[in-house]
Amino acid sequence: MSLIQIILGSVVLALCVVTIVCISVQQGKSNGLGAMAGSSADMDTFFSKNKNRSRDYKLAVITIVVTIILVICILLLNWIGI
Repeated sequence: MSLIQIILGSVVLALCVVTIVCISVQQGKSNGLGAMAGSSADMDTFFSKNKNRSRDYKLAVITIVVTIILVICILLLNWIGI
């Protein structure tokens, strides 16, 4: 194995861990038991109005960016030839 393959392999492993952590920390999109109590996902709440600034939105963006970088690194590893 060349040095580039070792470095890219380590980057892929680290990005996989970051992706798993980001996905695990995010909250689910379903209402769960709140739907039975009459709450709706369409209600105008503070969190629904400020969705772009919420923690889950930032985690979703981080997940997308890290996943794109992960795919690029995997394609580079494949192109170099493991």
